[in-house]
Amino acid sequence: MTDNSRTNENIATKINQTLEELWLLLETKERSYTNFQLNNQQYTLLTLIIRYPSSTPTMLAEIMNITKSAISQQLVKLEAEGYIIRKQHTDDKRAFSVELGEKGLLYKKECDLFMQQLSEKYYANLSLEELTNFLSALQKLTKVIDKL
Repeated sequence: MTDNSRTNENIATKINQTLEELWLLLETKERSYTNFQLNNQQYTLLTLIIRYPSSTPTMLAEIMNITKSAISQQLVKLEAEGYIIRKQHTDDKRAFSVELGEKGLLYKKECDLFMQQLSEKYYANLSLEELTNFLSALQKLTKVIDKL
């Protein structure tokens, strides 16, 4: 192995570790800010439902790469606690979409406030050029990882 390839491998390892640390840090900070008692799948599901309103359980299962049965179990819990509501499709009475319920809307509001505070920290500590370059690099990295 050449010095160059060893350096590249070390940098790639550090990028992966830093991304993991960043993800864990964001999750921890968001959870302490929002203070909702949800498991990891429920947090992920609510995030997806916020990002993709009127999602179907099948769509959510595909995005999360888990079974529709596993999604259904979590949706039942979220619905029982008022985070989501299921809406029957007008065209296909067997199908339904998932919308935010009263508690889900509160969760979204608190997440939005957390993201606003986070954005303010970005702008206070990084220049516009740094933010733009970082965004570009993250978008490229996302495409690379998506091709795996």
